[in-house]
Amino acid sequence: MTHPRTDPRPHHGPSSKRRRRAGERGSAFTVALLVLLVLTISGLAVTLMTQTELRIGSNERTANRSLYASDSGVEVATARKLYIGPEYHDNVFLLNTTLQDTGLAPNTTFADQVTVTPLIPLAVQYCNLCMVNKGMSQSYSYISYVVNSTAVRNGVNGAATQTVATKLLGATIGMQPQPSGDAINPVAVQISVQY
Repeated sequence: MTHPRTDPRPHHGPSSKRRRRAGERGSAFTVALLVLLVLTISGLAVTLMTQTELRIGSNERTANRSLYASDSGVEVATARKLYIGPEYHDNVFLLNTTLQDTGLAPNTTFADQVTVTPLIPLAVQYCNLCMVNKGMSQSYSYISYVVNSTAVRNGVNGAATQTVATKLLGATIGMQPQPSGDAINPVAVQISVQY
């Protein structure tokens, strides 16, 4: 009588491999979905940070433009005092005018409107080191002036105007040699204070 031989080792045929894989079926799909989800969230986070950084950079560039426009207003007031004299009246001018094409009509125009106060004498002192004072009938002085310059960056789209940035700059300027009469007898200065 022949007895089938019994093998104490477990049977490793094709049917046992199928049973084992049936329990693992779909796990690769789940892992792939989780990796895709993590990559999507990290991509959205990077996009949001990039947009925020672009806005910060744009705002800083606009603020710097207004600051430099206000600074140029101080330089314009100084130049007018030196070359034109105190009798100037046009203390408002435009700088950095740019047209932005948005693809829609009407286009947006940006400009810095700079308002400058006249130079107002603050202090007068005799100019010791001025060679012009030696043997001259008219005396010259070192005169300190104060001036304020305000730059307002506006965006104009058709009839709508929006203020983007405002910078106020105050400066004290010393000029020498200046005829002493300029400080003692200042020209009537009109200052308008806006609140």
